[in-house]
Amino acid sequence: MFQYREYELSEHIYIDDKDLRLEKTYELCVSELGLQQTKRDQTIAFYLAIISFVLPTIIKMESAARIASFFALYIFGILLVQVVVRYRIYKEVYWITCRTITQLYNFKNDKITKELVQHIFYRTLKKNSLTVLVQDNTDETKVLPWKTYRKISNSAETILFEVLVLMSSFLLWVGIFMLVKHGTWGIVAASIFTLINFVYWNYYYYKRLTDIYRVIIDHSDESFNAVYSKAWFLHSFY
Repeated sequence: MFQYREYELSEHIYIDDKDLRLEKTYELCVSELGLQQTKRDQTIAFYLAIISFVLPTIIKMESAARIASFFALYIFGILLVQVVVRYRIYKEVYWITCRTITQLYNFKNDKITKELVQHIFYRTLKKNSLTVLVQDNTDETKVLPWKTYRKISNSAETILFEVLVLMSSFLLWVGIFMLVKHGTWGIVAASIFTLINFVYWNYYYYKRLTDIYRVIIDHSDESFNAVYSKAWFLHSFY
């Protein structure tokens, strides 16, 4: 029978002179941060390569198969959009984690506890939120969605994300236009659905990114744990 539920960790089982290896942890975190960016670039390049490779073949297909192929490429692109957003979220968390670790250098090893690490992580999170969020200054603080989106739209990460969304949206437009088979109505229908698609995935990106900083607004343990759970380089501190 497993005994993990009944086992209790006590202070005396930990070593007194603990080596936190902050330098090594920082190096690993920086490496992982860069890896997220590399994976994002490779994902976008992979999608471009797939389109370039299969498009000449798709054009030669019969009408029904051609339409189905364009929709298939669009769906594949949307799956990659979600993957890229995930890379972006983890890159943001790793960046905050790196800044947290650098601040831990200022403390004695035997004074670094889980509570201290979480406090510094929250403080770093709050400071970094100024580069992402735009908030109103009323008594009830809240994020201003449109201004926040305009602020983050200038970043390289957002621009590359837009490139991927635009590529998949164009394939959706072509697929719908070919499906409707009416000149003006086809253009209108394709444009409407493509616009809805573009707005939705931009909102998805904005929502996932700003959710990292949700704890700054609602101050809840749930919001903090949601982002701290991704900072697994900090989970070794007890």
